This record gives sequence, structure tokens and C-alpha cells, in this order.
Amino acid sequence: MTINITTRTLLLALCLSAPAARAAEPAAAPQPAAGGTQGDAAAKKDDAPATQEQVRTLAEEVRRLKLELGLRDVEYQSYGGMGPAASKVYFAPKGLSIGGYGELTYRNMADGPTGDQSDLLRAVLYVGYRFTDRIVFNSEIEFEHAGHEVGVEFAYLDFLLTDALGLRVGNVLVPMGFVNEMHEPAFFNGVFRPDVERLIIPTTWNENGVGVHGEVAGLRYKAYLLTGLDLFRGGEETPEADSWVRQARSGGGESRAATGAGVLSLEYAAGPATVGGSVYRGRADQRERTAAGEAIRADVTLAELHAQAAWRGASARVLGVVGRLGDAAKVSEQLGLSGDEVLGSGVKGGYAEVAYDVLTLAAPGGAASLSPFVRVERYDLHDRVPAGGVRNAGLDRTAVTAGLTFKPIPTVVLKADWQRRDPKAGSATDQVNVGAGFVF
Repeated sequence: MTINITTRTLLLALCLSAPAARAAEPAAAPQPAAGGTQGDAAAKKDDAPATQEQVRTLAEEVRRLKLELGLRDVEYQSYGGMGPAASKVYFAPKGLSIGGYGELTYRNMADGPTGDQSDLLRAVLYVGYRFTDRIVFNSEIEFEHAGHEVGVEFAYLDFLLTDALGLRVGNVLVPMGFVNEMHEPAFFNGVFRPDVERLIIPTTWNENGVGVHGEVAGLRYKAYLLTGLDLFRGGEETPEADSWVRQARSGGGESRAATGAGVLSLEYAAGPATVGGSVYRGRADQRERTAAGEAIRADVTLAELHAQAAWRGASARVLGVVGRLGDAAKVSEQLGLSGDEVLGSGVKGGYAEVAYDVLTLAAPGGAASLSPFVRVERYDLHDRVPAGGVRNAGLDRTAVTAGLTFKPIPTVVLKADWQRRDPKAGSATDQVNVGAGFVF
């Protein structure tokens, strides 16, 4: 929705209450009262009924006002790899843009009622403002778990100097993988996001920073300087072996900034195929020291490659990622982790996914789609462990997700899938998930 209301439009609309109502009445000749003053005559002149031309002008202005205030049809398209709803402000005229998305999920654990859960997972509002053709503000405000958690996923100023160069300042999404930037539910398969893009690439991941972005000859790039992760920031959730550095995300709220990080992302699109990759490097210790006063240098390195293609209803994507954590022994000791609970000094993972829209055969050219899909993930959060730690084979897993994604229209989605996670040590778990989502 874009609102751009001029003062003239508002004043004309307010005028409707009196003159427009009397527009059809014949104009009466003025009858000045005996002893009337010049002010009385001016007042009677102001009270004269509107002419037919004025009424037509007012009616047109009111019609335009209603259109300005109403929801406009927007062509949903991605800007710079972001989700289509998050990109609306880039394709809107000057002024305010509003969008959003939501997700409702239900999971049923096949081995018993433990862990069964329904959740209003997310209700999100995008708010953006286009000051000029070259200056844009964009933000995402997220309410998770029926409002129990509220946060800002991004909020930044974009200075669009040219198509090849833009300057972005504020709280930004870290450009890694498929889902971190394009995480709207209508644009990925499965009720829940892939394990690899939650536990190794800690989606959704946003930090405060500054950087450049743009596109040159089909090559899209982003390069940001960011505040570093914070493994010791405290709070209710602390880093654990089965989520690696996920709980070290600061989110940009009163973030300690003693150490920084950098990320570079490159992506090239050629017709229906896209290939890309990104590298992140930074310190996650915020210059914390051990109880004995020893310095900790928790360098975090993440590197990923990804590719996807779509053709005649068929689509496929693959992603691979590796990660390293420096001083993992000192970090684990500082966090009170030992044995097979230490943080991995090395992690790795990847997945492949295929889907096919069967309605391209049954009803080609329609807005609806029905896509069976299969995703196979393989990841190890204890690929390497620090000296003194014990490798936990239960963190070396294969996850299979198979299901259906149905979109009656491109911006509304109903999902159902079955998931099986099979660790190298321990029992496999099965669950059935059902979800619904939308973007606007």
C-alpha cells in the first residue's frame, strides 16, 4: 500500500460536506440586507453554491484519494535477493509501503505426544518509506509465538546511488544461503526451514552494520561490515552443541561491538538458474577473557555455495556449508560445557531438494500450484571437536523431509510434510507437520 496525499487533496475532500451537496441547486441572486457591510457581502459570496465544474473536480479528487488510501495491486518480485513482500518499497512510488507475512504451524511427533505443538509461529509487518528515488527506508517487525517474542529482523537506510552501487546502513540480514534473506513462507518448501539453514547458517540472522550492494552484468553482490557474534552475551539461551553459534546472534539490540565481522556474497542468475556463495568471517568473543584472565579468540568462519534452477514446473536446489570456531576449547570451558557437550570446532552440512508443480500438467497457466517435494539433508555439528572434547555421534544426522506445497494463489500457501531425523548414534525420530502461510 502506498499513501501519498497532498494537502490540496485533503482540503478539497473536506469541502464536500457543504458546497458539493448543493451543487445541483440553481444559483440565487444575492440579496444584500439593509445596512449590510462589505464583510457581510464577502461572507455571502463565500457561501455561494459550488459550480458544476467545481463538483466534477472535487469528485475526481475524492476518487483519487480513495485509490491512494486503498490497497493497490503490486507485482510481487524480489529486490536484491530479498523476499517479494520485503521488496515492495523498492517498486512503489514515493511514500509509505506496508507488507507482511504470517505462519501458523502444527507438528505431531510420531513416537508419542511429547513435543506435539501448535504455534502461531510468526506474524510480521514490513514497513518501508521511499523518501526519493534514491533513498529508501525498509524494516521488518516480527511477532513470534503469538506475540511472546517481539523483534526487529531488519531496519536500514538504502542509498541507491546506481544499479551497480548502493550503500546500506542499519540492521541488515546477513546474506548467506537461500532462506536467511528470502524467508517468507510462500517461497520455500516445507512447514519449517531446513535444519542446515537454522543450525549452521543461523537463520534468521541479522546484525548492525554498513555495506555496499548492487548488480553488474547479472552478478549480484553484497559486502557488509558487521558487529560480531557474541557467544557470551548471556540471557535465557546460551550456545549449545546441537545449535552451534545460533544463540550468539545479537540481533542488533544493545549489541556489544568490541569485535566485528565481514561478509561477502556473490550470486549470478542466468535465465532459470542461479548460482552463488558467501563467506563470513568475524570474532564472536567480544574480547571476553577466561576466569584465569586468558584471552579468547573465537574466530567464526562460515562459507557456503548454493544453486537452484526451475524449468516447466520442476525446481531443484542444492546448498553446502562448512564452519569453523576458533578457541572452541576455551569457549566451551567459559560456557560450562564439557565432554560431548562442547561446541564443535568444525561443522559441515548440506542438502538437496527437488519439487514439481503437478498443476502445470492439469491446469497449465493457472495461478494455483501443487508441488510435491523431497529434501534430503546431511549435517554434522561435531565434525571436529576441540582438544579435551568428546565427539557426539548423535549430532551427525541425516534428515529427510517429504511433503506437499499448495498455493491457491501465489501469495497464500498450505503445507504438509513428514520428517525423519536419523542420527548416527541414538534413535531416529519422525514427525508430521502441517502449516499455513501468507504474504501481502
